[in-house]
Amino acid sequence: MAADDMTNEDLWLSEALQGGGTLLNTSAQIAKGNAALQVAQGRKIASEYEAGQLDTEAGMSRGVGMRNAADVARSVELINSAALARAAASGAGASDPTVMNVLAKTAGEGAYRQTLAMYEGEAQARLDTMRAGALRYEGDLSVSEAKTAKQSTNIGAASTLLTGGANMMSMFSKYWSGPSA
Repeated sequence: MAADDMTNEDLWLSEALQGGGTLLNTSAQIAKGNAALQVAQGRKIASEYEAGQLDTEAGMSRGVGMRNAADVARSVELINSAALARAAASGAGASDPTVMNVLAKTAGEGAYRQTLAMYEGEAQARLDTMRAGALRYEGDLSVSEAKTAKQSTNIGAASTLLTGGANMMSMFSKYWSGPSA
């Protein structure tokens, strides 16, 4: 059908299809931006949950380190007590230089192992805390990127709407000469 042969009904149908396509494209772009934001917010919630678990693990790691240090202290006390008992049973005095040297070495090794246990617990806690922070950052970054993408799709939707409107106006002015007399 040639452009000159188009009836008013054909023109209205063409305008309606043009307008419907423009609105659908605009709506799809807006929906895409909203969906991206919802997915990112879901990821952030999951990241926050996992980060909370890691924070809990950090506290537990500190507790394990403290418990291990306490176990070492108790073991050192038992070892020194047994050493004193053996020294007394052998006839040596508790203040004998050899006995004192053994007790001091055992206490020094115990202090070292206690410090090491505390350090290991704290080191694991720091790692867990850092991983939790990284997860929170990932979640925040995901939402930020989705907001930027949503703004981009909104701009694209506005562009589509304006372009569709301009096309409709062009068709309208080209094919419709106004009301018939």
